[in-house]
Amino acid sequence: MKKTIKVESVGEFIYDEGFWTGKKELSLDGKALEKTSKTTYKLADGKIVEVQGNFLMGANLKVDNQSYEIFPMLKWYEYILTCLPLILICVWGNLIYLCKIVPIVGGAIGGLISGLMSCLNLFVIKMAKPFWLKILIGIGVAGVTFLLCYLVALIFIKA
Repeated sequence: MKKTIKVESVGEFIYDEGFWTGKKELSLDGKALEKTSKTTYKLADGKIVEVQGNFLMGANLKVDNQSYEIFPMLKWYEYILTCLPLILICVWGNLIYLCKIVPIVGGAIGGLISGLMSCLNLFVIKMAKPFWLKILIGIGVAGVTFLLCYLVALIFIKA
């Protein structure tokens, strides 16, 4: 994830965070900054710049005791939408009378499927901008999770 942050007193920072590894790189006006620790970088004039957080939970750039937002923190409704597939499968899979209506796989397999889909949901919701789109994505991923657990349950019933 690449993001550009303009700081009037210093210049234009380019923050780059690796999608798979989470490795962070910071450059100022196109020149890579020297990394002094995991979260701090040194400017050419000796000032220290600190990066706090990450893409998923929210990241800030701290320069001269001023904080600049790189990625916003998760909102309360994003937490709920992220957990929605996991909650749906945990509740539905543990209630026998609901599984008699529509059988789904629960337990470890259902938890694995819903956990992976919740992680996918978090990444996609974080990239979406409008509020209504985040809600549609959250409900859609919950529906796809339910469908996957239903299909796996049908495979087990047939076997």
